[in-house]
Amino acid sequence: MNLMTYLADGNIVLMDGAMGTELDRRGVPMHGKAWSAAAMTTHPEEVCGVHADYVRGGARMHITNSFALARHVLEPAGFGDDIETFNALSVSLCRDTLDQQDAQPPQWLAGSLSTFAAQSDRSRLPDPEKLQANYAEQARILADAGVDLFTLEMLCDADLTRAALNATLPFGLPVILGFTCKWDGDGPGVLTRADEMGLAALDLDAVLAEVVSELPSDAPIIMSIMHSDLDVSDAALDILRRHWSGPVAVYPNSGRFEYPQWQFDTVCAPDAFVIAAQGWIEKDVGIIGGCCGVGPTHIVALGTYLEGKRS
Repeated sequence: MNLMTYLADGNIVLMDGAMGTELDRRGVPMHGKAWSAAAMTTHPEEVCGVHADYVRGGARMHITNSFALARHVLEPAGFGDDIETFNALSVSLCRDTLDQQDAQPPQWLAGSLSTFAAQSDRSRLPDPEKLQANYAEQARILADAGVDLFTLEMLCDADLTRAALNATLPFGLPVILGFTCKWDGDGPGVLTRADEMGLAALDLDAVLAEVVSELPSDAPIIMSIMHSDLDVSDAALDILRRHWSGPVAVYPNSGRFEYPQWQFDTVCAPDAFVIAAQGWIEKDVGIIGGCCGVGPTHIVALGTYLEGKRS
């Protein structure tokens, strides 16, 4: 089923939750440089198990475990020869799980491309030209393996967004642009996480104004606030809606990161996640799921709420 048409008709798509942090929660070792990448071949059954839990929870959109599978991540970790294998496997494991779980249509597979860099040090990202080439390589593998769309994760400025879009739009698939945000510690505003890349602090409002003004009008684009705490996701969504009237996704994180492990002691309760999602639905968000720290129990709770809303 065409995703953009489905959203335009007013349907809500339940996305899955986190993959990398959920693997971590289940005891899968996180690689010192490539985080969840090595799990593709060392723990494929656990990857499938996470996908299966989201299918059973009612998720219709599933993100492949390709978040950390770009060349600039895999080469420093010693996996440079495995780029094709790892990325193709991230898609086949997800697709095979949907088939084994007899997932009911419609279902969509989203290939993740991100600004993650080796050792979670984004100062290690290559220049925009090389970054675009790396994204294009990864996108080609994911598209050939059969993803239905791309989700470009943890964007924070216009240059990164241009590189990711230039690499993915030529494939003609829908693209989710995912911006990660935080509160401005000096005031009530919302910033992108550009400081984590050694950049100057960037105001989300200014970044979105620049990005949206450059988007091609005929491209199948979905704007997203992702990997952001629940409360700042609300504020960021309001800012996004000032610039963008098209389809929107929200998938927040919960908890905190102490590389290479996620800390789960402050993860929100599933009912708090559902309450937040109700507010996003009221703001016409069409895709809702979870990022780091948000796991199957949260998706089950939201899936139950959405089923009740439809009945």
